[in-house]
Amino acid sequence: MTKITKITKDIDTAVSEIKSGNTVALPTETVYGLGADALNENAVVKIFEAKERPRFNPLIVHVYDTDWFERYGTGIPEDVYRLAEKFSPGPITFIVKKKNIIPDIATAGNDTVGLRIPSHNMFREVIRLSGVPVCAPSANRSGMISPTSAEEVIKELNGKISFILDGGRCEVGIESTVIAFTEDEIKILRHGFITKEDIESVTGKKTSDYSGRIISPGLIKSHYAPETPLYLTENLDKLIKYIPDKTGILDFSGYGSPEEIAVNLYSELRKLDEGGYEKIIGEKIPDEGLGTAINDRLERASRGKAKLTDGKIILSDKENE
Repeated sequence: MTKITKITKDIDTAVSEIKSGNTVALPTETVYGLGADALNENAVVKIFEAKERPRFNPLIVHVYDTDWFERYGTGIPEDVYRLAEKFSPGPITFIVKKKNIIPDIATAGNDTVGLRIPSHNMFREVIRLSGVPVCAPSANRSGMISPTSAEEVIKELNGKISFILDGGRCEVGIESTVIAFTEDEIKILRHGFITKEDIESVTGKKTSDYSGRIISPGLIKSHYAPETPLYLTENLDKLIKYIPDKTGILDFSGYGSPEEIAVNLYSELRKLDEGGYEKIIGEKIPDEGLGTAINDRLERASRGKAKLTDGKIILSDKENE
């Protein structure tokens, strides 16, 4: 029997779903998440089933405050607490060694876990009242555009979950920064609102991009994607007059800052995806600060590149490059 998905503002309803071992869509400052009790293996399975998410892609575990870190992680570096003091609650996730209380399915069998303290008051209250950590990957079909409003969650998961807790539109708009630690270096697994420069300013240590096995969300090459093929170009202005009909244009020129682009990125992609276009052409923004995270999402969402050759737009897919 298909579920009827309802939007609610009642926090107690969300808490009841978590305590009952069910999934519920929850608002965060980044994107809406599909939440379940991180300590309940059967509940975590429901996240993977609703999202059709591959089991090798681990989940982030959301906790109430830094006092909860030691409950679920071990050997936590001092840099975690220094960064958390500055940026948590907020859009930053720390990869640390996990305790066995966290079921392996939540971490895709890895011996590490991503811990995050969300800053959205409604989500934190759900955690506090539930008394358990909450897994909450983006509340969408796996690999598709992340939702930044309750209405967008309906478009993704209608009939697959019972409730969506409506906390308004997300303030950040892209997923959290994810970092891991070595002795002398901090690895960025996923770029986000908290930038490389932000992290280095607190720790005094250099950061570098991570490459290795999948120990965190955001490492799959194709992700955050519209169903309509998205192609990226290096100079959208030059292509504009050659772009054919039935092609959507992802244009950020009307936004005044990377922060504005981040908040509207997924909504813009979703609008074009629903516009009946055959393809979408867009352009990255300057690759610095928050722009690095935005470009990461665009690259993973794209099918390939668009180039102008002899007055014609030539499309090339990633897999053929």
